[in-house]
Amino acid sequence: MDTTCSKGSNTFLITLPAVRRNQSVTLGYRFNQAKVEYARVTIKPVKPWTINFVQHAHTDIGYTRPQSEILSEHQRYIDYALDYCDLTDTFPDEARFRWTCESAWVVKEYLKSRPAAQIERLRQRIREGRVEVTGMFCNMAETADENLMTDFLRPMGQLVNSGIPITTVMQNDVNGIAWSMPDFFKHTSVRYLNMGINKTRSLLPFEIPTCFWWESPSGERLLAFRADHYMTGNFMGLESQKIKTEKLLNHLAKLDEAGYPFDKIAIQFSGYYTDNAPPSTAACRLIKEWNEKYTSPKLKLSTASDFFSYVEKKYGSTLPIYRKAWLDWWTDGVGSASRETAETRKTQNLKNVDEGLLSMVLMNGQPIPEKWQEQTDHIAENAIFYDEHTFGADESIDHPYSENTTKQWLQKGSYAWEATKMQTLLHETSLARLQPNFAKAEQPVIWVINSLGWSRSGTLRLFVDSEVLPLNQHIRIVDMISGAEVPAQMIRKRAEGAYWEFSVDDVPAMGAKPLMIERISNAREQVKAESSTEKLENKFYRIVLDKSTGCIASLYDKELQKELVDGNNPWKAAQPIHETMDNRDSYKTTHETLSHVKMESGIEGEVWKSIKLAATLKGMGDQGIQVEIRLYNHLKKIEMRYFADKSILTNPEALYVAFPFAMKQGRIVFETIGGTLSQGEQLPGSSTDWNAAQSFVAIRGQDGQIVITSNEIPLWQFSDLNMGKFMAHPSQGNTTLFSWVMNNYWFTNFRAYQEGGFSWSYAITSSRDTTNTFAIKFGKGENSMLVGRALPAAKSTMHPGMLKTLVKTGDENVVMINARPGTSTGSIRLHLREVDGKIGSISFSNHNQKMPLREINLMDALGRKIEAVSNPIKFNPYEVKFVEIQL
Repeated sequence: MDTTCSKGSNTFLITLPAVRRNQSVTLGYRFNQAKVEYARVTIKPVKPWTINFVQHAHTDIGYTRPQSEILSEHQRYIDYALDYCDLTDTFPDEARFRWTCESAWVVKEYLKSRPAAQIERLRQRIREGRVEVTGMFCNMAETADENLMTDFLRPMGQLVNSGIPITTVMQNDVNGIAWSMPDFFKHTSVRYLNMGINKTRSLLPFEIPTCFWWESPSGERLLAFRADHYMTGNFMGLESQKIKTEKLLNHLAKLDEAGYPFDKIAIQFSGYYTDNAPPSTAACRLIKEWNEKYTSPKLKLSTASDFFSYVEKKYGSTLPIYRKAWLDWWTDGVGSASRETAETRKTQNLKNVDEGLLSMVLMNGQPIPEKWQEQTDHIAENAIFYDEHTFGADESIDHPYSENTTKQWLQKGSYAWEATKMQTLLHETSLARLQPNFAKAEQPVIWVINSLGWSRSGTLRLFVDSEVLPLNQHIRIVDMISGAEVPAQMIRKRAEGAYWEFSVDDVPAMGAKPLMIERISNAREQVKAESSTEKLENKFYRIVLDKSTGCIASLYDKELQKELVDGNNPWKAAQPIHETMDNRDSYKTTHETLSHVKMESGIEGEVWKSIKLAATLKGMGDQGIQVEIRLYNHLKKIEMRYFADKSILTNPEALYVAFPFAMKQGRIVFETIGGTLSQGEQLPGSSTDWNAAQSFVAIRGQDGQIVITSNEIPLWQFSDLNMGKFMAHPSQGNTTLFSWVMNNYWFTNFRAYQEGGFSWSYAITSSRDTTNTFAIKFGKGENSMLVGRALPAAKSTMHPGMLKTLVKTGDENVVMINARPGTSTGSIRLHLREVDGKIGSISFSNHNQKMPLREINLMDALGRKIEAVSNPIKFNPYEVKFVEIQL
């Protein structure tokens, strides 16, 4: 045959008769008019391949077109899919049109918008196996928290309750998934996980598509398939006029050479060569023609679960098992929108608080708003749409100021602000519903509320009107339970009042305690004393600042009797670092740190003392970087607060804060969604260069641990600044932490620049206690903080005592992740997790004896009853349970 060659590697299709055993043949070839060359080639018996081609749209919320256009289009696609099923009913079974709905949210909206007859058409095709609905809301990044991921399953629950079967979940494009998912699908019909990974700016787990049992920390499992790219079938021409035979066969040959163990494989494709693709019947005709011409490989249009059923039945008992986190490479993109990412993260934490407050209302036998679930669903939906992996237009970097880029970012960012707005309103509603339980007094009272599942001490930050807490009088805040004076510190004031911070001890779990505001006499306004500009010290820590760099030179823990800063590290503690790259492909980086550092006196207050500094840094505007380091007087806690005046720059850049901590035999430990792991303990090929942390990152050693958390910044790099390393097989490194505040390193989808003022913070503690329980409670306690309600002076209804509701007794290593109103009237649902790898046992009661616990039921994550249980509730290591308590 004569053909044309191009420069580089060339692939040619040469057809030969099939053989039953290995056979050598000689092939001759020549270039142009040169002499014929010969090569011996071994022809091997052909594996009886079957390819299941799975057609789906690939749901990007935006990217190809603005979100307002594309969201509704996905519903229309289902209409077309049903028509295409009708159109191909007379085709051979293998060539009949089939469609897999990748997003449960789309199907939920479809059921709300279509007439009954059209919905019945869909149900009929689902029963026939021509259409399959999968369980994921959408394709997610790793910024959602564990609680929001239960809301993520709400559409699936609604579909299952309507009679639509779901056995499979799909996560396409994104290259990681929340480790909580095997636990969340326990007791449901979901058994299979399809990961159609896009390798762009990432690595792939395993050299070839691989099936394995993927386990959560507790041992719950899903049959997972690390598939090829979600449009691999399009690379073979499935949506076109002709199958690219050489590419299809070459793909199978490479699988054979690499040791792919099965004679069947699932390959995904879309009806058009684009994301957000409508369905198409092109593949139906192509597969019909192929199967009429060839006996092998056999091509078949399929839904997603068909391949899994085959693997589970034939190979399920021999598949490898991985109890490892599957960490996502693409979550780094959320650092291109630090402000909205921070607001969404804070909103998720406030949502957790408010659901606890509403649970407390129910525990006292009082009603909650009838539409609380609708409000929460709206908030969760917007937070999920923000956390979803599609951030903006495909042209967002090449054309950062184009109309399409601008429209898509404004719509994407609006999800964060809508969630924030509505959660703020629900917060006021939740406090108002709880307020009838707060007694008043002849002097103003502040009720301090703890919505979490353990008793805690901490600080309350609250805005209080001047008439309630006057600024021009001597006042004293008294704990009405202990009688002790409560440290109080004004942060900043306004015309009508001031922001205050109070240091409060022993607020009961899911309870509250009152503080009395006592006016002593008329006096001058409270004066804040100035602190040192070089050193902060209390009974827990001694902090020494380096005035030349603006960084922490020493952090000494007096209880542990240890220096916590690695003095030999080239990076300094609390040091901002600006990073630039020559271009987005080279990963060649340069770094600059603070200059023109100006140390300023901080505040010497009753709650905390501080040191402030201002400095210039590349990439920042006139106000540069401002830092305040706060040392708390009565808590073992340090807070670091940063402000950056960001200039608009579209060249690739990033901002970090370094924390070179040290512990003897130390290792880095962090919490991901649904579990805790040490650095490197993850699925090989999953994200190593950076990770998203949930409630904490810790340096854990022989003698204790250092715990750090941020309510705003999820991204971290461990041991080094890692851009461009792409480490396939990570291991423990040194214990330097780099908080990754912002970046614009992507070449598409994410933002090209950030602008204006942005504030963020870190809370740090240390302890001899090296458990996950300690670290998680510190992190969650800082991010889901104590909240308060200030009541003006009124006719006294005060009686001594605290407000207590749900009482949990038993092992501390079983942590209450969330409490929220339950699925049935007058119930609350608890999300519980054993966090230290031990056996655990807990019991519940209601402090309000007028509202005893009538029934305790074990639920699935969808809110369906599994069985009745009773105290004590037992936990295996790392086990997750959802429990509903009927009052």
